[in-house]
Amino acid sequence: MPEFAKQLYKERPEEIALRFENKTMNWSDIDLTLNKIANGLHELDLGLQKRIAVFAENALETATANLGGLIAGASVVPVNFHLTSEEVAYILEDSGASVLFVGPETIERGIKAAELSGVKKIIGWNIKEKDQQFIRWNEWLESLPDTEPPMDLKPLPNLLYTSGTTGRPKGTDLPPTMFAAGNTIEEHLENLKDSPNVGLGTHLVVGPMYHTGPLSGARLLAAGVTSVILGKFNAENTLKAIEEYSVGTTIMVPTHFVRLLALSDDIKKKYDVSSIVSVGHTGAKCPVEVKKEMIEW
Repeated sequence: MPEFAKQLYKERPEEIALRFENKTMNWSDIDLTLNKIANGLHELDLGLQKRIAVFAENALETATANLGGLIAGASVVPVNFHLTSEEVAYILEDSGASVLFVGPETIERGIKAAELSGVKKIIGWNIKEKDQQFIRWNEWLESLPDTEPPMDLKPLPNLLYTSGTTGRPKGTDLPPTMFAAGNTIEEHLENLKDSPNVGLGTHLVVGPMYHTGPLSGARLLAAGVTSVILGKFNAENTLKAIEEYSVGTTIMVPTHFVRLLALSDDIKKKYDVSSIVSVGHTGAKCPVEVKKEMIEW
């Protein structure tokens, strides 16, 4: 990580940098974990396109696998965790991914997809079953050095796949407007500090990280933004998190707005959301009335 992560830990050693449910990481944890992931990926043969895939529900590990891949100079392919093994296999083969990260909810489909596509390396977290077909996340990290990885590599954008409603999903690079670019990883991470949501408080990751909005929001961690990750969307729990962690920014989709607005007035008044400074939205067009109601709220 850039020097600011170490500096943040020196200045605020008790600050929670990243939170998901009852699990937390401070800035030192983030620094060392991302260093290890990047160093571990450097030890593997990522192929000419340097692609890795993350097929997992929201978790601390999902966020750090995505960000660690970026710091390693890899192009990360976020995979929709609702897909079948065959659908995932197509994406793995088409993208040229050489490593697959999975969580407990996707391990079985991930193993089958890897077999179908020829991916040899599977790294999984929080999985109880003993299986020799994948590498355990904790054991993998423990075996790796936490020294700072090379920061002079060129950063690569995510490869994103369409929903495939008109045929096979198609891969496309993350648009330049959503990628901080830079000639080196170090420069890219410095550019992230110019993101509009930096300096506005804690960021709340609401949607699944295979979507560009939540994925870009989670990447703000590398700019020194404290972040809270939510699991499956629950409107009231979202308000609770905003109040509890004094959330300043978040990115949603119009469906989230509709579900929040559908809450009863009593529930809406129950939570103090005055810390919110910016709520962005991606996805489908947002009806004017819905947006007006959100702004007035």
